[in-house]
Amino acid sequence: MEEKRQYERIDTAYTALYCSYGGVRAVKIKDLSKSGAALVFKDEIDVYSGDSCTVHFYSRDTGTLVSRAQCRVIRVFQLDGHQAIGIHFDKENKGVDTVMDFLASQPHD
Repeated sequence: MEEKRQYERIDTAYTALYCSYGGVRAVKIKDLSKSGAALVFKDEIDVYSGDSCTVHFYSRDTGTLVSRAQCRVIRVFQLDGHQAIGIHFDKENKGVDTVMDFLASQPHD
């Protein structure tokens, strides 16, 4: 079965802060697209499908906040032995466009 996605997914080496009622955690961003992303936690956290959260995208290179985006958890799963979540960005979320533009401007290895 062929998987069809609305937007291209980008695998990144970037991190973000996941902020919700359950706390604030650093996460690794995986499979980022304009509609959502997979976030991987180092340690387990209480998180459930349907939870609302804010993701703050930082650049370690510049030490600055690139953007932040409101989102909703749509899936909780395991990835390479770590807890991970799938998030969907809220509509009209300009913060995601800022992040995608920032990533496109960075040199690729």
